[in-house]
Amino acid sequence: MKDFTQGSITKQIIVFVIPMMIGSVFQQFYTLADAVIVGRYIGGASLAAVGISMTVHFFLTSLLIGLTTGASILISQLYGAKDIESLKRVISTSIIFLTIFAVLLTIIGIAFTPLILEILGAPSEIVRDARLYMRITMGGTLFNVFYNMYTSYLRALGETKRPLYILIFSSLLNIGLNYLFVPILGFGIVGAASGTVITQGVAALLCYWYVRRKVPTLRVKKMVFDHTLLVAILKYGLPAAFQMSFVSLSALIITRLINTFGTAAIAGITAAQRIDHLAIIPIFTLSMGLSIFVGQNMGAGKEERCKKGLRVVLLQTLGLTVVISGVLLIFGRYIISLFIYQQDEHIVEILEIGNNYLRIMVLFYFLFAILFTFNGFYKGVGDAMIAMIFPAFSLTIRTISAYALVYIGGMGPEALAWSIPLGWTVACVLSIIYYKRRMWVGKMAIEAKKEEKKADECG
Repeated sequence: MKDFTQGSITKQIIVFVIPMMIGSVFQQFYTLADAVIVGRYIGGASLAAVGISMTVHFFLTSLLIGLTTGASILISQLYGAKDIESLKRVISTSIIFLTIFAVLLTIIGIAFTPLILEILGAPSEIVRDARLYMRITMGGTLFNVFYNMYTSYLRALGETKRPLYILIFSSLLNIGLNYLFVPILGFGIVGAASGTVITQGVAALLCYWYVRRKVPTLRVKKMVFDHTLLVAILKYGLPAAFQMSFVSLSALIITRLINTFGTAAIAGITAAQRIDHLAIIPIFTLSMGLSIFVGQNMGAGKEERCKKGLRVVLLQTLGLTVVISGVLLIFGRYIISLFIYQQDEHIVEILEIGNNYLRIMVLFYFLFAILFTFNGFYKGVGDAMIAMIFPAFSLTIRTISAYALVYIGGMGPEALAWSIPLGWTVACVLSIIYYKRRMWVGKMAIEAKKEEKKADECG
């Protein structure tokens, strides 16, 4: 455990977030490996197919991944209370429920793949590859769920090193398998999807093996299903699940718009988005670190230290945006070229669209830094609802703006990039107003408990 209530704020936060940052980087390698290898060795059409498929897969599995959060919260509480018997019942209940849910989702996803691609308006030249990639990756849904479930439960007990080691190993394995299956063995899109599923299976087995051998607290000998505990899991997990579903639904709606511009636009924007996801990791992890810092200090009654922490992290994230934006403005076009097959007939168009998308977006990374720094602060003070509302509102503005810029403003693929800072701007203004008016005060769970206790005593 780390005590953030005293000592150097800057040093504490940086040291704390570095392992999280490393983990997030390797997490992104899963999607980057597929995108880079497919785009570079198969072609832009296949890269576009991967981009669509990943968005759909994320949407279909987001509910499952979000529900693991509910169980992990219960596990952390029961572990703190030393109620190991109930903790094991939570694990057993969640395993049964999530397994059934995952199997049903796999069947639905595989069966309705053609319909989903038709609804999204996937260009005809990428439908075959998208269908293959999506069906194979949907077949690995259970592996994905079990991996996320066990890593989430390990973190609930305070174990962060082993999940990180497994993540690093599986990310490197995914890169190796994709390289083996695609450019060396020539398995094409099937090889890229198969490499990802095999990697997810290995990661899930490693987590299971580690729990069975080294973590008796999470080891379940007899499977039982507790309806009462399922309700509790859903109570904690559904908000996170709905938030992830909203994000993925917004991505699907945007994907539908991207598809109207054709294969080159899909490929170019897919490459730019993969770079973007990697670039914002330092900002996002600093926001997560701020949440823990603020939570501890608010619990200790040190509001001024919380505000100072907010200022420190805000300066750190803004400084990072200058560096990240500068690097991507200079080298963005070259990095995007790494995703593209050099003999692709659409290479010039893919590069142009991807580079324009990236150049517009990186100019406004400072808005993302402001939004998510304040968001981390609100999570730390216990205002979970507003921490969910502002990013969701930003996505809503982005989605509406993108369609308006295209169908009313007559813009091309660059509209997808301009819509992002529009959403960030509105959410940033609201976040700052909310902070200045101190509307976040009194949202800590322990403060609510104190009020309940006072009311009981008065009554």
